[in-house]
Amino acid sequence: MRKEIFYSVILFTFLGLYKSFAQSDVKLSSFFLTPLTYNPAYAGSYEGMSFTSLYSSQWVGFEGAPKTIFVNGHGTFFGPNTGIGAEIMHDEIGVTTDTKVLGNYAYHVQLNEDWKVALGIKAGASWYSIDYNRLRLQNPNEFNNFDGTMTNININIGAGFFIHNENFYLGLGVPNFLKTTYVDSYNATIANSRPNYYLSSGYKIDLQNDLYLQPSILLRVVDGAPINNMFAGTLNWQEKVYGSLNVDLDSNVGGFAGFRINENYLLGYSYDASINNFSNSNGGIHSFFLNIRLEDYWQRERCGCYSF
Repeated sequence: MRKEIFYSVILFTFLGLYKSFAQSDVKLSSFFLTPLTYNPAYAGSYEGMSFTSLYSSQWVGFEGAPKTIFVNGHGTFFGPNTGIGAEIMHDEIGVTTDTKVLGNYAYHVQLNEDWKVALGIKAGASWYSIDYNRLRLQNPNEFNNFDGTMTNININIGAGFFIHNENFYLGLGVPNFLKTTYVDSYNATIANSRPNYYLSSGYKIDLQNDLYLQPSILLRVVDGAPINNMFAGTLNWQEKVYGSLNVDLDSNVGGFAGFRINENYLLGYSYDASINNFSNSNGGIHSFFLNIRLEDYWQRERCGCYSF
């Protein structure tokens, strides 16, 4: 029990941190379902190949509410220590859309009998668009530049660090180091995107009879806004049935349920309800999840986290 207490102290010490930051990346309270999104060093951490898709409809009933689609895959290629992954992300909020196509590379090193460490990089491009034709303007003549569709194309460069043993993992990821400014056709600034820093950790506790509990946390740090704290407690029975409680301390609380079919296919659903003043204006967040896993040619041991 001393080891479990030690790791739990590490996990929840992060929750006490506070500083001013601003945020811009997409986030989901069921963050443990898409670890590659936050940390490129996660690529290849599952001992085989893993393909994931997720659709999330946020703030149901609120006009212009966010809709998000993730599709990614990763595995080991060219050797047991080389992880490669790819991602497509599409996010819609109001009259704006943001689409990213990204590649991930990670190299895994065996530190000793128990511990492995990985360093990863992420690179790709994003397309940010605003459809001015969907705006409702009381007097359109006063906004002559609000016409048609504006699209910005930007480069994405990120990196990450990931260390784990059989039960514990700790990661730091920065999906994009570059500060991006979005401008319209008149060269006026309409939006800014700053680097998001994600610190993640989790510990898998063996309860009994192939039942495991994994508490995990994700801290998001961005210049200009408070630290965003998210944590989850996930139960896993024989890697066939999953259930979790997910909490974003700033905005919502929810749950996830998933069922694996024929060991290769996992279907899941999560629902999150707002816990702030915005709760009266929306019907919560619905997310649908599909994961497909294939066996590993290299027969490696997986990381201590639930592998998606």
